[in-house]
Amino acid sequence: MDKGVYTTNQDIITLLCQRLKEYRLAARISQKEMAERSGVGLTTISHLEQGVNRNITLNNFISLMRVVGMEQRLFELLPELPMPPMALKQINKFIPKRVRRNSDDTES
Repeated sequence: MDKGVYTTNQDIITLLCQRLKEYRLAARISQKEMAERSGVGLTTISHLEQGVNRNITLNNFISLMRVVGMEQRLFELLPELPMPPMALKQINKFIPKRVRRNSDDTES
């Protein structure tokens, strides 16, 4: 897989599972220990890392991220909007939809 070219959901899940394995290895945690600490089955973790099964629930993914100390990175996936949508809606009420021109504006 080329870096940055992920065309399907499965491609992205495969990448995430590979990265999760790398983080697990960097933290010197065995699959068995990860299973015990996360509550995710050992077979599930093994299959994810091998690419046999790419089906993971969000709950299990978050649990695995917690074990390797990366749960805070999840907030970077969908950062908070700079302005809440309802505030933006209120501001948009005051922006005119059309600009009306007076007859004085058209004369030069």
